[in-house]
Amino acid sequence: MDDLKPLRAKIDKIDEKIVKLLNRRAGLGKEIAAVKNKTSTPVFLPAREKAILDRIDKLNCGPLSNNSVGHVFREIFSATRSVEKAIKVACLGPAGSFSHLAAIDYFGSSTKQVLKTSFDAVFSDVERGIVDYGLAPIENTIEGTVGQTLDLLIDSPVKIFAETYYEIHLNLLSKASKPEKIKTLFTHYMPLGQCRGWISRNLPKARIIETSSSAEAAIKAKKSATAGAIGAYEAARIYGLDILAEKIEERAGNQTRFLIISTKESPEAGADKTSILFSINDESGALHKILRPFAVKKLNLSKIQSRPGPERKWKYVFFVDFDGRQQSAEAVWVFKQIKPQTLFFKSLGSYPSARAVK
Repeated sequence: MDDLKPLRAKIDKIDEKIVKLLNRRAGLGKEIAAVKNKTSTPVFLPAREKAILDRIDKLNCGPLSNNSVGHVFREIFSATRSVEKAIKVACLGPAGSFSHLAAIDYFGSSTKQVLKTSFDAVFSDVERGIVDYGLAPIENTIEGTVGQTLDLLIDSPVKIFAETYYEIHLNLLSKASKPEKIKTLFTHYMPLGQCRGWISRNLPKARIIETSSSAEAAIKAKKSATAGAIGAYEAARIYGLDILAEKIEERAGNQTRFLIISTKESPEAGADKTSILFSINDESGALHKILRPFAVKKLNLSKIQSRPGPERKWKYVFFVDFDGRQQSAEAVWVFKQIKPQTLFFKSLGSYPSARAVK
């Protein structure tokens, strides 16, 4: 133990410096807040935070990984923002849902998470100004597009302010001593689709009951010794459940892309993505005519997804992401070409393009 004393003394001195520097950084945050108030600049600037993280990645020489250092800095961002303004973010709850965990991961724990019972309520809170931002899933690498979020984007006046990717790991949670004793399995439909094969092999006789979120599944599972849930590691800790099986998702690289929504436009980032919605006549070549102008101006389409329209049967709404900002000369020209050909057209805004989890 005597050998540890000099090492611990060095750590104590470093900690003292860290505390002083963090508070010095927070003080500068207060000065920045005063400038932002004068210029009506948003407190939360995802492009600025992304630029800092990119710079930190280049500066980091280890032994900590870039991912670990990034998590630390996101908490620093969150704490500094809380000095400027208390930011509220609506997301699907209860505590321990993947939306809730993604919100903490992206905004940091110093941000107030307002947990809602539905995506409709998340959008409503943003629209009415009850919260500053909302977070909603748009697609998953295994299960694909989240149709409910797309439907809400069609009718809602909100804009996409930012995006983030969150790595999903699914676990079997229960008070049972082993999986064979589970008779009822509670799960949200997305995790169910992501590990259906594992369930059929390991819980073939279990009755499956769908819930509104993975956290609700954990809440229900804790009420019975013969019940289980599919959820996050954090949900097991929050609700006092054991993890009987880890990472039961069918494929590696299970990630969900979340959108951060707001009533405000996102400031220019330099590496932007733009999302639009449109519907067209059901006729030969109609979609080709819409997409051709993007190719002419060399605007890369990173996503195109069709969704049945809410008003008429078998009339589809297309959701398109392309690289670039909607105010660019190329995008303005493209919009001018395609708008007359659409039955419905809506821009969801331009925002910083995020990196997928590696």
